[in-house]
Amino acid sequence: MKTKISFIALLTIFTANKIVSQTIPFTFIKSCTTFERAAFTEDMTKKKYYVLEEAVKNASNKLMEGATFYCNEKERELGNAEIDILSIINGTKKVVEITFKKGNKHDYTKNYGEIYNQMLSVLNKTASIQSKKYKTEVTTFTKNGIYYYTYKVNEVPVIVVSSYKIDEEYF
Repeated sequence: MKTKISFIALLTIFTANKIVSQTIPFTFIKSCTTFERAAFTEDMTKKKYYVLEEAVKNASNKLMEGATFYCNEKERELGNAEIDILSIINGTKKVVEITFKKGNKHDYTKNYGEIYNQMLSVLNKTASIQSKKYKTEVTTFTKNGIYYYTYKVNEVPVIVVSSYKIDEEYF
């Protein structure tokens, strides 16, 4: 009997770890700009995200050049969806870009939808802006001096969190 209980407990822990490692919680969105680099990497490691590049050279957005690139997929196979995270931590200037992809194996749009609904209920929504770079509308929020931006590029949702206003510099 003890063996069965132990087996079920281990299976539950393993399953819970696998589920947690494949999503981003709203608490991370709220706190991601409070970390210094070592603590950020440690938090990402706990969530089963891997450093794929220490300093991104050819980021799609110039502001994110030099960012550390984290991903929840070590093996970047075609068709597998991923959550990509780019993080710039430069003193008090901190910017985190989170991309939620949809693929044959995984679909992270549900995770994005849950986070977006929490953003609507917890953060202060401000006037939307039009992005010339991404040719889309960007929904903006603030709370406690932190700026939150959400937009989609070809139906791929992106959340950007910044310790300072990046409207013109990023978009």
